[in-house]
This record gives sequence, structure tokens and C-alpha cells, in this order.
Amino acid sequence: MKKNQTAFMKLCLADALIKLMKTQDFDTINVNSICREADIGRTTFYRYFENKNSKEEMLLFKIKYEWEQYSDRHENDGQGKKPDLTEFIYDSRKLFSILYQNNLISVIMRALEDLIPSGETYDKQASYLMSFFIYGYFGIIYQWIKYDFDETPEQIQKHINDTIALAQNS
Repeated sequence: MKKNQTAFMKLCLADALIKLMKTQDFDTINVNSICREADIGRTTFYRYFENKNSKEEMLLFKIKYEWEQYSDRHENDGQGKKPDLTEFIYDSRKLFSILYQNNLISVIMRALEDLIPSGETYDKQASYLMSFFIYGYFGIIYQWIKYDFDETPEQIQKHINDTIALAQNS
């Protein structure tokens, strides 16, 4: 129960922040305005987030939570299809566009680092390869956001697959 309540409050705060980001610059949004929008007190804010600079953490929590919900829905849809990150990003394109418009590239990058399963590896070569893949994937996703999602998730996935195939054949 406590876990659900914590998630609910963090999502309320994140949603308030996102709503404010539609009309205000990210850097000008403060804890007071987030709390006012979420209709909660500052004490409650600090119960869930460490400091006033936790705005990026709110956004990351929102993305990770939404991904978990998306994954659960798609794993249990009876089709046996694995959840697709490009589909998720496309379905969440309003949020990713707001992040892009507010120059929160680091939030998008950190979210992808967390969402792309890479496993813990102590092999330096494998670690370099995973970093190359994650940041290459980020580059393609970033361009897609920049071009206002002008292609389907399937087309983007094809670009990613073609890039990987080209690298393997070189």
C-alpha cells in the first residue's frame, strides 16, 4: 500500500511539473509552483524528493513508471509480444516533445540508459559496445523527436536495425 501511495504522490508531482512545463520554462519552475499545481504542501514534496533540484528526478520517475505500466500491459496482452521501446516513446511523444522543447536532453538520455536492458558486465569490451549502442540509439531517438515524430516506430526500428547490420558487416 505504501509503495502505491508513494508512486501516486510522485506521479502527481511529476504531472504537475509537466503541466507547468507546457507554459513555463523548466528553469523558472520552482517547488512552490509545483506544489500549488499538485495541490500539496512543500513538506509533502520534500518527503518524496530530496531537494528543490529534484525536478529531473520527477521526470525520470514518470518515464520509468510509465514504461513499467506499458511493459506490463504489452506482456499481458495475450500476443506474447515483447514491449517495444520505440512504440512506448511514440505513445509518450507529448512528454518527450516537452522534454525536447525544454532542452532536457540529459533526462531523455538518462531515461534510455535506464530503460535499455544492458545487464551488469565487467567485460570492458562489452561495456564499450553497450555504451555505443545506447548512445547511438539515443541519437536516433533524439533526431526522431527533433523531427516531430515524422516516422512510425516501425520505420525508426528499421533505421536502428539497418545501422546495427551495417556496423556488423563492416
